[in-house]
Order: sequence, then structure tokens, then C-alpha cells
Amino acid sequence: MSVRHINNLKLFSAILLMWWGTVFSLSAAPPKVVDIKPYNDGFVKACVDGMIYWTDIDGVHLDSVNIRTGIAGIEVAEGSVLAVSPDCAVMKVERNGKTGRLCRSQIKGGADKVTGIACSGGRTYILTENGIIYNTTDFKTFTPFDFNLTYSGYYDPTRFSAICASAGSIFIAGTFDNGMPAVFTSTAGNIWSERSLTYTDRAETLSLEQQPLSMAYDSRMDRFVLACTDGYLFYMPGCSHCNSLEHKALSDIAAVGFNDGRCLWAVE
Repeated sequence: MSVRHINNLKLFSAILLMWWGTVFSLSAAPPKVVDIKPYNDGFVKACVDGMIYWTDIDGVHLDSVNIRTGIAGIEVAEGSVLAVSPDCAVMKVERNGKTGRLCRSQIKGGADKVTGIACSGGRTYILTENGIIYNTTDFKTFTPFDFNLTYSGYYDPTRFSAICASAGSIFIAGTFDNGMPAVFTSTAGNIWSERSLTYTDRAETLSLEQQPLSMAYDSRMDRFVLACTDGYLFYMPGCSHCNSLEHKALSDIAAVGFNDGRCLWAVE
């Protein structure tokens, strides 16, 4: 199967087409892609500079909107795109160009920054690098949960880089102080368990060493997937004994998305 992924080195998309082991560079230098989500029969991807692109299933751009503010992550909810800024302001973006601000910044003074947004169980969850998880049902009242403070002495301090959710699970990912990857999972965002990152390769049990940069949910396979440094994807199905690691690119994978068996990813 052919797979298209995005090379984040120039405006309007540098898509590298992987075909039978050969890489063709079709463009160069777009702004960094920070998130990719499935959207209808294609994808929607967001760039750090405020550009949002709707694509077909092969990653070819069809429509775009510039929200004119930085983007830390996106989520698709009821056909609309929710775009969160690094200082935790959220905008609702429609494919026809209509935009609306759902809330103003929740982070003051630049002391922390948002790394992603996810929706599950009627709630929206916003994760920061320092481990604050804001959740809301109406974008008027936010309940913060301080992961590192709550689990101080139980889990090592973690710097977070990604959040993702399915209908019944929320995953957050980052790195411990020693640089090793960390993933935690919850059903409602208030009680978290560490996810095993071990996998088997040629009958040998190994642990993931690459750092997670982004995360996606593959609904067709019912698994969460980490986009990692050094060009790796780490697959996390329901059973942690079935974890697996796959090398996909020659550089860090900044974002990844899945839709109906297709995989679209962006590299640094």
C-alpha cells in the first residue's frame, strides 16, 4: 500500500511519497505540522503558524483556513475543528472558513504551554507541557488537574508532549526527567495508570527508548500510536503485550493520523 507523509520544510506541503522503498520529494519547506486528525474521508492537519489544511485520503490539500494565531493541537468534534493555541485559547474552525473563539487564554505569563487537545465522553481535555490537564464541557468553566503534583512520589516528574482520546480512553505521553518515554492512560481524566512500553522483537523483550512527540488513535485497529523521535511509530493496542515498534522515516515524526487504514505523517 502506498503511504503519503508530509515533510515539514516548506509552505503548502512537501509530501514524500513512499512507493516500493523509493522516496520522491515533491516540494520543500512548509511550516511545522503539529497535528493530524482524520476528517470524513480524508484528513485535517494543523501547522504551528495557524494554517489548517483539509486533505483527501492521500494527503493532497483541498481546502485551507488561516486562523492567524499559533496552534498547539487540534481535535475534530461534530464535524468542526477545535484548534488550541499554546496559551490555551480555543477556536472552533469550519471548513468553509468560519471561525469562532470558544475561550480565551487559560495560561498567563508564559509559565507553561499547551501540547494538545482531545475529546472523550462529552468532555474536552487540554494538556500542558508541565502536566496540567484542563477539562471542560462548555469552554466556560475549566477544571485543572495537576498530574505531576498529584502523582509526586509515585511517578517520576514528566514533561508532556501529546494527548489523544478514543470513546472510552484518554492517553497522555511525554518523557521522564531521565529522558525515557512515558505514557499514562485514564477513562475519565482523574485516575491515571502507567502504560507499559515494552515490546517484543525477534523473541527479545525490549523497552521503547525514542521520545514521543505526538499521538494518534487508529480506530480501524483500535490502538493508540506514538509518533516518536528518530522516525519511529510505536503501536499500543488494547493488550500491552502486543505493543510494536516500526521505523517509518529518517527523521523525527512530528505528527501522525489514521483514517480507514491509511496513515499520514509529518516529519521534522
